[in-house]
Amino acid sequence: MQAAKYTLGMLATLLVSAALLTGCERERQSIEAPTDEAGLTIAPEKGMYDDLNITTAVSTSIRAEQRLENLNIQVETDKGDVRLHGNVATEEQRQLAEAIARGTPGVHAVNNDLEIQ
Repeated sequence: MQAAKYTLGMLATLLVSAALLTGCERERQSIEAPTDEAGLTIAPEKGMYDDLNITTAVSTSIRAEQRLENLNIQVETDKGDVRLHGNVATEEQRQLAEAIARGTPGVHAVNNDLEIQ
């Protein structure tokens, strides 16, 4: 008799535990880290993008652009805000560099300090 009570008690405990655990299960979503044109992974950290990865992605994309490849464009990032500085030959190059920076995942704002020489 006592063994039957013990078995029923264990069975009830297992059923309640299973019901509670099923209610706590969350659907997992697969999120792929975004990559830039050069294939570099831009890793999100707590919903924010890492500044070093953003700087690398913007710099790589600017250098990959044929119209900008031989220019010395400096890129700095602070909390997703990108600053471009250096010299370009034309307004078109200045705007192109800014457009590339703005199109990079994780960039919040672009401060374009490029000077036309």
